Amino acid sequence: MTWSASEPRSSYFRTMRTLRVALLAIPLALVAATVAAFLVFGLSGEREPGSTGSARAVDVAGGRLLVAVEDGQAYAFEITVRFESDEGSNDATLIQPSVSMTMVGHDMGRTPVQMLRRSDGSWRGAGTFSMGGRWRFQIAFDGEIVRLDHTAR
Repeated sequence: MTWSASEPRSSYFRTMRTLRVALLAIPLALVAATVAAFLVFGLSGEREPGSTGSARAVDVAGGRLLVAVEDGQAYAFEITVRFESDEGSNDATLIQPSVSMTMVGHDMGRTPVQMLRRSDGSWRGAGTFSMGGRWRFQIAFDGEIVRLDHTAR
């Protein structure tokens, strides 16, 4: 058996090529794993699954008041107030609800939430919780007061 002088060099180059492929494959695998994690878990901002919102329906004079709070990203929220009259009238939706919120257990005062009327007759407001925890929304509508607790995560 004869050995040529170039044999050790080709072995060296094969080893280097394998190392180069491995060095490129590792970062690509990490990027793929990160993208997959975002697709599976999303950008939830530490929000737990199932904590997407709170809702309440309250009987008021002449119908029902429906209140829903939906979580957004990074402590953002959206609140929707809708009145469903017993007779199907849409007149009560012209009455603007007054909405404010406060953190339960803390003396932070009440923060008003500006509500805007939508074309479907509901009222919608948006804002941001200053911190995670239990918050209480107070909705005043046509002399009725409705409270809804919501946990911001």
